[in-house]
Amino acid sequence: MNDYQLHNFTGVEFSVAFTTAIEERLDKHFIKDEVQEDLTFAYWRPSRAASRYTGIIYDLLLPEQDERILQGNVAFTHDYLERVLDSCPAESGIALIHSHLGPGWQDMSGDDIVAERDRLAGVVTGRTGLPLLGLTWSTDATWSARFWLRADRREYRRQWVTTVRSVGPCLRISYAPHLSPPPSKTERLVATRSVWGETTQDQLARTRVGIVGLGSVGSLVAEALSRTGLQRLVFIDNDVIEERNLDRTLGALWSDVTARTPKVDVAKRVADQSHTAEEFSVLTIAESLITPHGLAAALDCDVLISCVDRPWPTYILNKLAYLHLIPVIDGGIIARLGSSGSLLHIDWTIQTVGPGRACLLCLDALRRSDVALDREGSLDDPDYIQGLSSGEQERFQRRNVFAFSMSVAAHEILQLVGLISGNNRIGGTGPQRYRAYPGRMDVKSVGQCHPDCDISPLTATGVPIIADLQVEYGYLARRPPPSEALRTHQTKRRSFLRHVLAVIRGSMNRHHG
Repeated sequence: MNDYQLHNFTGVEFSVAFTTAIEERLDKHFIKDEVQEDLTFAYWRPSRAASRYTGIIYDLLLPEQDERILQGNVAFTHDYLERVLDSCPAESGIALIHSHLGPGWQDMSGDDIVAERDRLAGVVTGRTGLPLLGLTWSTDATWSARFWLRADRREYRRQWVTTVRSVGPCLRISYAPHLSPPPSKTERLVATRSVWGETTQDQLARTRVGIVGLGSVGSLVAEALSRTGLQRLVFIDNDVIEERNLDRTLGALWSDVTARTPKVDVAKRVADQSHTAEEFSVLTIAESLITPHGLAAALDCDVLISCVDRPWPTYILNKLAYLHLIPVIDGGIIARLGSSGSLLHIDWTIQTVGPGRACLLCLDALRRSDVALDREGSLDDPDYIQGLSSGEQERFQRRNVFAFSMSVAAHEILQLVGLISGNNRIGGTGPQRYRAYPGRMDVKSVGQCHPDCDISPLTATGVPIIADLQVEYGYLARRPPPSEALRTHQTKRRSFLRHVLAVIRGSMNRHHG
C-alpha cells in the first residue's frame, strides 16, 4: 500500500511526535533577536496504529547560511532542497518546519501553501514514497502541522494534524482547535480545576490515555480518570471476571463471575456512569496487549498506564515508550510473607518511562530473565514456580489486596498529572518506592539509561512493533500451555536438575569442610 494516497487514510486521525531534545534544538534555531521567520527541513518516520497516523520526527537537517533567503519572511533555496532529498535515509519522510511571528495555533499563509503544496509535495512524495509533512512553530512554542496526501495525479490535499506531541520528562501537546477544542467548563470539575488550573485540566482532558490491565489497580485508575474529566480512554485486557477478583476489582459483581464478563466491559460500565466529561468515549479491547489489535490500540494513545503484572507485556510497553514516543506510567506491588504465612513486608513502586527518562530495565523494575521465563510459558507452570527460591517466588505470586491497589492507582494518576502539567509538586521528581513499614516513600532521580542499554537507542525509530517482535521472538502471544505429557517431562527434568545441583553443592561443602 502506498502511504501517501488520500483514499488510504479514510477515518484516520493524524499526529506528529518528537522528543523534547528535538524541540529544544528547534527553539534555539527559531528564537531570534530580530523580527525574522526561519525554516529547516527534518526527517520523520511513520507510525501507524488502529486509527492514528503519526509522523515521528527524529532528525533535523538545519540550513547552512546560504541555503535560505531571510527577508522577514523566509524561503528555502533549490540547493538546500537537493541536499535534503539526496541525504534522505531509507523509509523516511521529509518535513518542512518554519516559524511564524505570533503566538498560538497557526494557519497557513498563501506563500506557505504554495511552498508546501506546489513546490514540495509532489517532489517529496515521488522521492520518498511518503507524504510531505509541514509544521509551523509559533512564538509561544505552540505547534500546528499537516500532511499533504495525493488525491489525484498532481493534486495534493492538506490533512490537518490533530495533535503535535513533544515527549520528554514532560508531555506537551499542541491541539488543533478546530479538531480538538478545549472542553466546555462545567460545575462538575470546579474543584479539580481549582487545584491545578484550567490550562492543565484542558490539556489533561484531551489526552488519550490507555490502561493496560483492568484488574485491581487498573479498574481504580479507570474510575479516577473518568471522574477527572478525561474524554477518551482505551481499555486493554483479555481477562474475564472470576470469583477471586471480587475482592479487588472495582465494579465487579457476582453476576459478572457467572457471565464471565470481560474486565474491560466492567471498567467501561463503571466509567460510563461516573465520567464528568460532557463528551466521553471508551474503546474496549478484550484482547491481550500482545496481539495485533492490542498493540494497535496502544499505539493510538498519548500515554499508557501499565497495570499488568506479567514481565512480557511490561517489556513490550517499556520498548514501545521509546520506539513510538508514548510515555508509560508503570506500577507494581510485592508482598512478602513469612514461613508461617504472616505478612512481613509490602512494597509498591511507581515510575514513568519514556524519552528523557531511564527505562524499566535500567531502573531494575524489570528483569530480562523474568521476561524470558514469561515468554516461554514457565510462569504458568506451577511445578516450575514451586521449584524457585522463596525470594523468586515473591516476584511472581501476584499477592495483592484492594488497599494496596488504591495507593498504587493514586500515585499513577498523580504521575500522569505531573507528566502533563510539568509540575513536580503533583507527580514528584522521579520513580517512587513506598515501603509500608515503617511508612517511607523513597524517590530516585529521573536519571538516564545505562550507556550499554539497548532500549534508549531505539528512541523515535518508529519501528512497527508487531513486525519487530515477530522478528525478535518469532511470535506475539504467549505460547499455549504445555500438554500434560510435556509438563510431566519438564517436571521430571527439573527434578533431576535440582537433584544434580544438590549433589554438587553437597560435594563442595564436604570439600571445603
